[in-house]
Amino acid sequence: MTLPQEVTPWLSPKASEHMQAMARAALCAGAGLQQAFKTRDTLNISQKSKGDFVSDADRTAEAEINLHLTATYPKYGWLGEETGTRAGIGTALQWVVDPLDGTTNFLKGIPHWAISIALCDGDDVLAALIYDPQKAEMFTAERSCGAFLNGRQITVSGEGDLTAALFATGVPAGGRVTYLKPALQDLERLMPECAGIRRNGAAALDLAYVAVGRLEGYWERNLGPWDIAAGILLVQEAKGVVQPLWPDQDIFSSGSFLASNAALANTFRKFIV
Repeated sequence: MTLPQEVTPWLSPKASEHMQAMARAALCAGAGLQQAFKTRDTLNISQKSKGDFVSDADRTAEAEINLHLTATYPKYGWLGEETGTRAGIGTALQWVVDPLDGTTNFLKGIPHWAISIALCDGDDVLAALIYDPQKAEMFTAERSCGAFLNGRQITVSGEGDLTAALFATGVPAGGRVTYLKPALQDLERLMPECAGIRRNGAAALDLAYVAVGRLEGYWERNLGPWDIAAGILLVQEAKGVVQPLWPDQDIFSSGSFLASNAALANTFRKFIV
């Protein structure tokens, strides 16, 4: 199979038609976001809740992705962070999309944000894409086909020494502080034992960075499915481990999980309760 020219630099040569459509949608939306990032002072910005921002850039990017994917797969369902849910027509397949993960970074001029697109069959993620336009990095994965960065296969870190391990998390802020106390307790337990913990502000990229081995692990509580669907498959296909934070609660319904390399999965688990 020969890939279309516009997606060739970004994808594995064996990328499916679904993945090609996802890449085209992400590239189009990403071009718009890059332009909006340069003129972000002109954007209309509102808060969905205290500290949870949304702007014209988020809405425009989601509309662009929806337009591209729906044109190619009109019967598939939709779950977007900004536009909500649309049921599929005669199919359980559904696109799960965060058009701008890291909105606060984006609005503050911090070049660390991404587009996240997943194709799901219920809670089963079949294909995943996380695109960082600022760094020209596209992370992709398809079930049982491996994980890739700009078309080159990736795997998680092989680091097994906790003292050399780097982690990331999200510390609750603003109107989303339900789990602030346990998050701070996590930090108190883990920080003295590892090489460092980052709070980067973009869940999709934290998961992608675990998949490519830049981080040994990442954990968070109470995220939306659009934040994590693509990243979870990336970590799994990169030979990493994704665990529910609470064993009796599903990851997608709770939005709470740990993702890590295989070497440290059991040790990491002991510090996050």
